[in-house]
Amino acid sequence: MQNKIFSKEAFSGKNLVISGGAGDIGLEVAMEFVKAGINKIALLDNNTDQLNFASDALKKMSCDNIKIETDLSKEASIKAAIEKIYKEEKHWDILVTSAGLYIGGTLIDYQADDWDKLMVINARSVFLLSRLMAEQMIKRGQGKIVHIGSSSTHYGTPGSGAYAASKAIVNQLTQTMAVEWGPHNIQVNTICPTVTETKFLKFVEGDALHEKFREKLKRKIALNRLLMPSDIAPTVLFLASEAAQFINGAVIPIDGGAKLVST
Repeated sequence: MQNKIFSKEAFSGKNLVISGGAGDIGLEVAMEFVKAGINKIALLDNNTDQLNFASDALKKMSCDNIKIETDLSKEASIKAAIEKIYKEEKHWDILVTSAGLYIGGTLIDYQADDWDKLMVINARSVFLLSRLMAEQMIKRGQGKIVHIGSSSTHYGTPGSGAYAASKAIVNQLTQTMAVEWGPHNIQVNTICPTVTETKFLKFVEGDALHEKFREKLKRKIALNRLLMPSDIAPTVLFLASEAAQFINGAVIPIDGGAKLVST
């Protein structure tokens, strides 16, 4: 049988919810789904301007979409967003949790408030979104959930300990969700990208240091180049497709072989 994972018919009739859908990675993932025939996309994000930009970009690709300004730090806002999308459509087949927050700092100096902010966005919102979506997926007896984790969970990185810890929670949630929801024909998986070339990377380092930082990162990656959002999107698409029906509870690195490089 012909492989249709990346064809225009692959996701015909399917609907996608993506948190952080207005970000660089989230929008790239959304556009990849559009190319594969997704029926409708719900974009959840807290940035109004970026939401408008992302929604317009999808409309230009003739993709039906709804944009919902969502504060992922508040349970009520998450619940309201999910209630709204189910008023729009009776079924949503795929959830991708792409939203994330980074606050760097060594553990000895890390502030408790910053720790809490990270955990609320990177871990708690993933749990709440997944549970609300899974309740509906269980009723239908099918669903796909793909989390965007981080390769920082695979090793110790000075200055990123709190961030890595928040993403490690997602790894464990993935495995438990896979076991609890697998009997209902719901597959839950996580991909763990290394540092990705986005606008956020420039924000973290500052434009003046950006090129130097990029070169330092490249030396740690076996493929000798930085990860791009376009490298991430096809893997998400695969895990959400019918080709991945028996992949469940996986935590997949997308790091170009970075963890294999000793220096």
